[in-house]
Amino acid sequence: MSSLVFALNSSCLELVVWSSREKFQLLTSIAATYPAPRVDRRCVTVKVIERASGTAERALEQDWSDENGPRPHVWSPAATTWLLLLRQHRPDLVPAVAQPIIQSPLVIAMPEPMFTALHGSIKNIGWHDVHTLARDPQSWARFGKSWGRFRLGKTTPLISTSGLHAMISLNNASQAEDDPVAFLQGVESSVAHYADSVGSFLANLRQADDAGQALEYVSAIAVEEKQVFDYNRGNTNSDYCATPCNWTEPKTKLVSVYPREGTLIADHPYAVLNWNWVDDAHRQAASDFRSHLESPPVQSLFQREGFRDHQHQAGALLQLPYFDPDEPRILYSPPTPAALNEIRGAWSANIRKRSNALIVLDVGPSMDFPSRNAKLAAVKNAVIEHLKLLADDDEVGLWTFPTADGRPYHEVMPITKRGPPPHEFASHLDKVVTVAAGRALFATVRAAVDRVQAGFVEGRVNAVIVVSDGRSGVSDDLPGLLKALRDQHDDQRVLILTVALSEGVSGDLDKIATESLGLSYEAFDVARISEAIRNALANL
Repeated sequence: MSSLVFALNSSCLELVVWSSREKFQLLTSIAATYPAPRVDRRCVTVKVIERASGTAERALEQDWSDENGPRPHVWSPAATTWLLLLRQHRPDLVPAVAQPIIQSPLVIAMPEPMFTALHGSIKNIGWHDVHTLARDPQSWARFGKSWGRFRLGKTTPLISTSGLHAMISLNNASQAEDDPVAFLQGVESSVAHYADSVGSFLANLRQADDAGQALEYVSAIAVEEKQVFDYNRGNTNSDYCATPCNWTEPKTKLVSVYPREGTLIADHPYAVLNWNWVDDAHRQAASDFRSHLESPPVQSLFQREGFRDHQHQAGALLQLPYFDPDEPRILYSPPTPAALNEIRGAWSANIRKRSNALIVLDVGPSMDFPSRNAKLAAVKNAVIEHLKLLADDDEVGLWTFPTADGRPYHEVMPITKRGPPPHEFASHLDKVVTVAAGRALFATVRAAVDRVQAGFVEGRVNAVIVVSDGRSGVSDDLPGLLKALRDQHDDQRVLILTVALSEGVSGDLDKIATESLGLSYEAFDVARISEAIRNALANL
């Protein structure tokens, strides 16, 4: 029977849909039960592929490469703003109109006790209040609270939709100021570090909550309303399961604050792309699937999962005290493609918090695999390519480990300003080769943290990025390293961002990143190394 089914379905027309992360699992489930009509007397199957909006936009900008996976017929990023950015580079590719299938506004998510303390004095909280708290050394002390300085969680607008929308919202709010740049820089000063996705912040927040330290980790996060909904029910990854899930709610929940100055909507457009491989049959299949997504039963499912429907109506679960179905009252329209590029460029050049960072690369013998120097070459190429995320006045150094002389690590280049192109960093990195020796991973990481700590720069993202393919091959002290990271003082915390290139080291690197309140990434396949390193560098 299974062979017969395969034979009958082997000629089905396949519709490939690229989806943003937060709705990917839900769309996959919907596609699996979708009663697709036949097109040109052929059955239709829908294949949903997860692509972060910023990553997808970069891939679609370029000439198509098979490394990007199956060719998409439909792209549904988290927001129309990504279509506008793509239109700037590929106007031939983007349709004139792409209707939303669901919606979710950008909010300022605050831990409930912090919201209560602030709301007692300020009824309509907005970005100007964030600026005031960010610039005030007393911040929470003025409200009689011992929560330390105000800390804002914010993702990079180069990759993340919430980061992109926060950047636009803040830019609009800054126009009421005499010095818009100073206002924007003031808000950014409270950002501990950037991240590639909101899920990274929420995972760390949940871990802090489990330890009774949620209020010590972050004061607010720029995030979509949908992700607040997921976090409050214990679902930090925005996973979907059709049956009741065994999630445990956090002790400290988040409250959605709709900034009084206005906000943007993640409208999840459904864009049928103008590729030459999107023929009339695929366009008909795409239209039929969109109609299914807009049908009342499916829209109700979206609402039950914390989205608003395609007409912006909130469901029964988005209610007070954590949400307000009547908000937001002021909505911004996305800027023009040219203006959006200009705003993003200004953020990178003048607004973004600068870094004081050390990149630590594993050059052990396994970096030769799967063919000579394959992993090391991929890492070197990715670091050079994605350091373009940084500015000339970012300060970056380079270490490698192990060494041929028995020392734990080798300082290839001290922490120094990148400077204008050609960058000195690239010439140093180009000379790095593998070394056949045992790794002292934990001793190297601890020494790197000590080095950044010794040169800690207030007002910068102080961090260590570790890229490794293998566990320590010599006697080494992981418990001591974890304790040292855990005991760091919050005002001089060095974040560790890790990229594991093999399963064997991923557990240790995840522990190291977690204890520093940093983030961990994985790239077990050489083809995934570039994206993982880009995401790690996006935190700076």
